[in-house]
Amino acid sequence: MYKTIMIGIDESYTKTGISVVADGRQHILKVSSTRFKGCKNKSDKRRVIRGILNKLIPICQLRASQVVIILERIRTFTGGSHLRPKYLISTGALVATIVDTAYDYGVKCFSVDTRAWKSKIVGTSKHKDPDNPKAETIQFVLSLGITSIISKNRKGITVYDDDACDSLCMALYGFLPKNKRNLRLEE
Repeated sequence: MYKTIMIGIDESYTKTGISVVADGRQHILKVSSTRFKGCKNKSDKRRVIRGILNKLIPICQLRASQVVIILERIRTFTGGSHLRPKYLISTGALVATIVDTAYDYGVKCFSVDTRAWKSKIVGTSKHKDPDNPKAETIQFVLSLGITSIISKNRKGITVYDDDACDSLCMALYGFLPKNKRNLRLEE
């Protein structure tokens, strides 16, 4: 039995990363993402996430005294410009689906700013290569010996599941000492 399981979620309608870590870096239980095959709209995609959580949370509760979800905080601007209201509303609906599903199980959800988890877990929130802003996170996950993030696309080109990588880093962020992390409760 574990003390705490952190479920990291990198929420997106394109591909949502979901990782599970128990009691710190030595117990990485799951690093994955879902691509929403067969979904016709965003409502279908929210149902998929709800279904995944309805299966995952009870399993985690059987294996740990405490289960916590950490997801990426919604950004209101990027690159100096404000994001579109339509994006904010639809992403807010996805976050609400996650928070409400967790609430049904008595699980708390916290959000973390992208720059916060990247700087504390990966070591930097800046990227060296502007053409590959996910490189540092991918390299960090590979340095942990996790190769399940590597696959080949239809053309045979090696690709990396950066959404799964991000979700793992968020789950690991939850294990930092409380004075070293900046989490906001989502209700």
